[in-house]
Amino acid sequence: MELFAGAGGMALGMHRAGYELLDLVENSEACCETLRINADLYGWKNPRELDARDVTSMDWSAYEGVDLLCAGAPCQPFSRAGRSDGRHDDRNMFGEVVKAIAVMRPSAFMIENVRGLLFDSHLGYFRSILARLRRPTVEDPSPVGSEDLYWLHAPVPGPGDEYRVAFKLLDSADFGLAQRRPRLFIVGIRRDVEAEFEWPVGGFSRASLIEDLRGKEYWSGREVSAAAKARARAGLPKKPLKRGGPRWRTLRDLTDALGPPAERASADGDPWHVIVHGARLYGKHTGSPIDWVSKTIKAGVHGSPGGEHILVRGPKRFRYLTVRECASLQGFPPEFRPAELRTPAMRQLGNAVPVAVAEAVGRALSKTLGVEEE
Repeated sequence: MELFAGAGGMALGMHRAGYELLDLVENSEACCETLRINADLYGWKNPRELDARDVTSMDWSAYEGVDLLCAGAPCQPFSRAGRSDGRHDDRNMFGEVVKAIAVMRPSAFMIENVRGLLFDSHLGYFRSILARLRRPTVEDPSPVGSEDLYWLHAPVPGPGDEYRVAFKLLDSADFGLAQRRPRLFIVGIRRDVEAEFEWPVGGFSRASLIEDLRGKEYWSGREVSAAAKARARAGLPKKPLKRGGPRWRTLRDLTDALGPPAERASADGDPWHVIVHGARLYGKHTGSPIDWVSKTIKAGVHGSPGGEHILVRGPKRFRYLTVRECASLQGFPPEFRPAELRTPAMRQLGNAVPVAVAEAVGRALSKTLGVEEE
């Protein structure tokens, strides 16, 4: 069961991890249309039943006993890219997530959000969230959204806790996506589930990429000028680094795999892999170098933040990333189809959960719940 499904990144990751999707709740009609169009990707059997729904009006008793509840709770209240109003933001839905857990009583839950919850300005509230997630059926004497003294009554897990709760920052680059996207994952295991949860470890390495950029393997078979190689190597650590597994993937890997975007849309082409002109760099918005991982894909006010989502090949050689490239950076396959073109599609993708990371956490949860596939 999933709340705040968005474009379906978490749903796709859970499907790949072996879960059967019971239902999705999403209040954006544009996102609902994307979910309906891509229902087969998520292994979802009831796409026609999806209408835009508000979590505050749901009766969760119909989903009692679900194995896993997932929630990509709105991150805007805690993001530096937004107003960062935190618990006071009317988009803060953590209280509703706690209510859903209290009624459904899932064997486990997984919540994704931005790392801004760990910043000093939101840390007190984050501690209260953890306390409420550990004991979701305990009535909270403080108002929903408050960071008052409730969490002080249960600062550490104890025998009265209904869920064992853990959290960790996971970066999509470590899981094979060509994007730096550190995101906060919160996992809860119901106390009657005896097995302990172990976080997945991303096997891809920054150090290995640095060493490959210094060497020859990365450049083999690629027509790249000496000047481009020098730019890619500029600023790298001078001392050799110990490799840590396969290297991080770069934007050049991504563009090689997808091929060049079309200059204009055509009947037989991919409408989401078309050049959009007008890219501009300014201030601290310098785009992403082609021979490194992309900066975090974001959901700007107009779907694409100014000066970002830009691929930089060299001086005066840059362009906007296409919708298809951004979808791939989030781990969506080539057959994924947004419901709309650039602006709403980019907004959906900027809010999405990276598919590969969701899948990795889902598989780790399968081990804990005792349903790991052979």
